[in-house]
Amino acid sequence: MGIFLFLTAAIIGRAQSSGTNDQFVVTPTLRQPAVSQINGKVDYSGGEMNSAEGHNFSASLSLPVTHQFGFQADGFYSRIGDLNFVGGAGHIFWRDPSIGLVGLTGGYLHRDGFDAINTYQGGVETEYYWRRFTFGAFAGAGGIDYQYSAPFIDTQPVRFVGRVSADYYALDNLRVGGSFMTAFKDYLGKAEAEYQLPIRGMALTAESAWGNNNYHHWLLGVRWYFGGNKSLRDRQRQDDPPSLMPQTLHSLGVYGAEFKHKMNDYVATHPSQSGGGNSNGGGYGLENTRIVIPSYPILFPPPPQ
Repeated sequence: MGIFLFLTAAIIGRAQSSGTNDQFVVTPTLRQPAVSQINGKVDYSGGEMNSAEGHNFSASLSLPVTHQFGFQADGFYSRIGDLNFVGGAGHIFWRDPSIGLVGLTGGYLHRDGFDAINTYQGGVETEYYWRRFTFGAFAGAGGIDYQYSAPFIDTQPVRFVGRVSADYYALDNLRVGGSFMTAFKDYLGKAEAEYQLPIRGMALTAESAWGNNNYHHWLLGVRWYFGGNKSLRDRQRQDDPPSLMPQTLHSLGVYGAEFKHKMNDYVATHPSQSGGGNSNGGGYGLENTRIVIPSYPILFPPPPQ
């Protein structure tokens, strides 16, 4: 939270100093717009997501609202193991591409199955641009709603979600960075890289993440930007902010890893109520009670017929 407030204050301070200097007044019409033009991106990433095979598809569309404000819509679909995730998010933000971004964002994600899960997040996001660095932060709240309750974990948590990040553009078309997230009292660290190819709008992506309760994932992907021909750094400072959906999905995954860990402990200490087994989902909301706890109806309400 402290880093988030620092970045927000730095953005406001630079905006005021650049726009109200007694001798060098910069009128809003001379500033670059919050969104240069209608633009968007579509991407795919795949790999291992906490011991399960994962395939993620997302798309974002950004458009100017006024000269200083923009809007972005995110759509998302993921298949991890044998389960489907679908959701969307929205962003409304102020941005000066020479300084940074401050906005509001919120999103929702649904996981199918007889033991369905719904999760959502909302809060304030900010980015601060300094030379070849972009510093980012998110502060807000999130909730998870499991269809069935459990005796070993809160299945309807509503808690703080926060993230800080730092990206460095080693080249105008090469971004490397890292982030740290806390969500539902769990933690996740992530390393990322993105390189925009000479092919117009095409970029390659890679990321690896580690969290508590032995959570981990690695993903390789491809991303296509449309709307203007510019460097990767300019795209990410003049066009679309990062999608909220990966953060929402990964928060659920880390909490799922905690769910799985606590469930296995519960199984071990209550042998008369439950049986053993191994989950094929690895904890991505995939704490598949049908497999880990064969006597599911004893611990939870029975699934619908």
